[in-house]
Amino acid sequence: MNFKSILTTILVVALALGLGVGAGYLVRNSGLIGGGGGGAQVTQGDYSAVYANAKASGGEVVMYSLSTCPFCVKAKALLEKQNVRFVERVIDKDQAARKEADGLKINSVPVIYIGDKSMQGFDEAKLVELLNAHAKAGKPAA
Repeated sequence: MNFKSILTTILVVALALGLGVGAGYLVRNSGLIGGGGGGAQVTQGDYSAVYANAKASGGEVVMYSLSTCPFCVKAKALLEKQNVRFVERVIDKDQAARKEADGLKINSVPVIYIGDKSMQGFDEAKLVELLNAHAKAGKPAA
């Protein structure tokens, strides 16, 4: 290879990388893929609109889940077994739920909000403990 062909190869690779990074930025910030673009976003730690929606639906528990997540299924089964009224926000089936999850910086599921507490992932003992603590605080989740 001569110097000209090496330089040409470097320029082509640099251009391709630049276009790829630029395209990724545009897609993320255009709203085509969650996390950007118009629409009201829920900010980290502020899920008051979601919480208000949950209370209006008769519960104080909100669970963000995926329809294909086995741990979400287990968490949902436990909440139902405990007779807890909850709102499930399935982020792969509901665009509004996806925007809420993006605003809350949720990057794995399940995420369960119980009053002013939350837990990420499924841990049966921890979930029962949070539900009991919430009930003892005089705010029954069920």
